[in-house]
Amino acid sequence: MASLPTSAAGGQRRTRLSSRASSLISDRPTIALAAVFVLACAFYLWRGNYAEPFALHGGSSSPYNRLADAFLHFHLWVVHVPEGILGSGNPYNPAERPAFLFGFPDYALYGHYLYITWGPAPVLVWLVPLHLLGLEPSGSAIAAPFAIVGLGFALATLRVILRQIGRVSLWLCMLAGLTLACASVLPYLLRFPFVYQEALAAGYCFAMGGIWGAVSAVAAHRASLKHLVFTSLCIGLATATRPTLGLLGLLLVPVYLSLRSTRPRRGLLASSLAPFGACLLLLGAYNFARFGDPFQYGTEYQINGITTYTAHYGKLSYLAPGLWSYLIAPPRIGALFPFVFIDYPQVSYPFALPTHYLSISEETGGLLAMAPIAVFLAALPWLWRRRPALLGSLVPVLLVMAVAGIACTIFLAYEFGDSTERYETDYITLLLFGSISAWLALSHQLRGRARALVRAGGGLLAAWSCVAGVAISYQEIEKHPSTWRTLVDLGSPVSTAITAMAGRPILAEVYTPNILRAPPGYGDYGTEVTGFSLTANDEADITIVSPDSRADALIANTVVGPALQAAFLVVRVVGPGRASHVYRLSAKRQRVRIPIRLKAGINQLVLTPVTNPAGTVTLSPELESQYLMTFSDFALASS
Repeated sequence: MASLPTSAAGGQRRTRLSSRASSLISDRPTIALAAVFVLACAFYLWRGNYAEPFALHGGSSSPYNRLADAFLHFHLWVVHVPEGILGSGNPYNPAERPAFLFGFPDYALYGHYLYITWGPAPVLVWLVPLHLLGLEPSGSAIAAPFAIVGLGFALATLRVILRQIGRVSLWLCMLAGLTLACASVLPYLLRFPFVYQEALAAGYCFAMGGIWGAVSAVAAHRASLKHLVFTSLCIGLATATRPTLGLLGLLLVPVYLSLRSTRPRRGLLASSLAPFGACLLLLGAYNFARFGDPFQYGTEYQINGITTYTAHYGKLSYLAPGLWSYLIAPPRIGALFPFVFIDYPQVSYPFALPTHYLSISEETGGLLAMAPIAVFLAALPWLWRRRPALLGSLVPVLLVMAVAGIACTIFLAYEFGDSTERYETDYITLLLFGSISAWLALSHQLRGRARALVRAGGGLLAAWSCVAGVAISYQEIEKHPSTWRTLVDLGSPVSTAITAMAGRPILAEVYTPNILRAPPGYGDYGTEVTGFSLTANDEADITIVSPDSRADALIANTVVGPALQAAFLVVRVVGPGRASHVYRLSAKRQRVRIPIRLKAGINQLVLTPVTNPAGTVTLSPELESQYLMTFSDFALASS
């Protein structure tokens, strides 16, 4: 008889579990977001491994692995500079810097020690435990897990928002989830296995954890103390990774206001503020112990290649080009996969750049051009005033995120005399949450033609946001040329359509070790390569896209190098159908025209120097490494 209560209790537990499983299966938005998560994880893992194979050993030289090792040896510096290395010159000036320091770019030199300038939180959370297990992961094995966990929190936050809105079409749920996964800059980030990207991925992860905690607590109007501690701690860790994310501390205000009537205020304040405050204090102590200043992260002591850059942080003149790069700068359309390319401010900015702006910045695409679904952010204040029931208590949280994202954008534009796409990781998802929420709410609330217009228009903007976000994450040809070539071939119909619209063949790509580049212009659709040099061991892989079959020619100025002296050079061009053409060049400078035959679609050509076609030229091993010839002003005759 005593077994009956136990059996009954077990039956009740099984019933509850079965009920939860049935509820989960019937929860189609959750299933849709779970499918998005699995798909995005597979893509993230592929991108990370494509850039650098995942490994749990061999990453000892990376800054974050160095810092983990330093923590485990109870010191904060990562490299001790030996006595006598610095000498009497100025080590911050590249012209006077000892060779030893060139191996540590962007480290901070203070006294006779090198420190890292990237936030320490990822090391404490992820790398120190791995090092205790005897592991030293590669950059991809550091960044990808943070990106995946962060995306999980972001999609969980979207699920809370969907529940608040009500019944939302399944395709809208999936498209919204894909937009968060693709337009977040994470795919672009994972193509570079460096510490800069590791810190950004970690900051994103911690930020998304804090956002999920805040949004779920406010939506439910209740939260356990553990939940609040987790939320506050995540925001603190995000700040200790990327100081610009400290603005997310503002999220604790709507959380407190939403819960103050459900919990004792003293406990609510302590659990909400103490972890965040502790992280700030520890970060200040960490900086003070290294540089004698709690607000100094080491940027003033960085070893970089720019003599005077650190003296020119924070200028109003940087604001306009910075905001242009981060908000407006349009992408360039190319004739080859991935078709969408972002450019440098020197190319995209329509006005003169200010003094002290870096002459070579990094490629950057504007938010409104790359993720135009962000235009719906403008509707969020209107929804708060006119349709407050749609998003309910979540509107203040979404607005705080938007304010933090805008403030972060302005700070980045003002503080640095350059721009870089990777910095957009700090703010873009903060703005996407409000944008996507407003789009979904309007799609749910409106009726008739207005509803159809918002759904279709927003759907197209979201789809472009996904396409653009994935496109800019492509890896350069030199990493995996066979994979890149497969993707180019798959995109052949799109490439052909682009050239048909242009009405001419396009020299789309030139790949060879020694190339000359010029900034591409919008509307060129082709490569920025304008010339190259070949040794006896080189070849030039050339890709041309043509709208139809036709005869054309490669044209260039050529100079035969000293390796051949007065001898001639034969160049073989292998084109469609493996047909070969032999072209003889004289030793003097000349303008050449190499005839080719193009077919409709993608044409892959190989230009190879033939140094000994008939036993007339023999090169010594020393001369084989010298340039046989140089091509300049390289182009298609029809272009």
